[in-house]
Amino acid sequence: MRTNTIKLAVAGSAIAVFMAFSAPSQAMELGAKAGTDFTELNVGMGRQTSGLYIEGNWAKNTQNGRQIGGISSGFNIPLGPAMINLGAKALYMQGSISDNEGVAFPIGGGITVSFTDSLAFYAEGYSAPDASSNRVKSYTEADAGFSWVPVQPLKLKAGYRYVGLDGTAGNPDERIIDGAYLGAEMDF
Repeated sequence: MRTNTIKLAVAGSAIAVFMAFSAPSQAMELGAKAGTDFTELNVGMGRQTSGLYIEGNWAKNTQNGRQIGGISSGFNIPLGPAMINLGAKALYMQGSISDNEGVAFPIGGGITVSFTDSLAFYAEGYSAPDASSNRVKSYTEADAGFSWVPVQPLKLKAGYRYVGLDGTAGNPDERIIDGAYLGAEMDF
């Protein structure tokens, strides 16, 4: 397991260096979300602009201690008032039992549709089948909600987030995150 963590850190560092030197005009984002039973922190670069982006996040279920953390990278494509993103993630997962602890490499995408300069709808989903995750049958996550920018650089969010694991034979399926949240983000 330690080898996977080291590989994940090296890959993340390489992507971060590439992003830092290839796109000096990329915007930086720092954010937090809190739901009834979970907390999530994230940092990213380039999520609001077309082209490459990178993001790191950590989320923990405050009720049972289950958690996930990792990095994602992808490409944003503007399409009228919408921004479509396609990406991949490298995640560490910690379920309630050791057999549901491991890594996953989900792929997916999302969309952000701006209604005005300050109000937008966003949704994204990622999935990793058995072949791209170890120790779980599959990994699924989804996030959707609305964002509002009352004043720059502050962005407020309200939405629903789900992160779940399908356990292997004899191991339980688990919901790491499943609920509504409120969040805030600073975009620089």
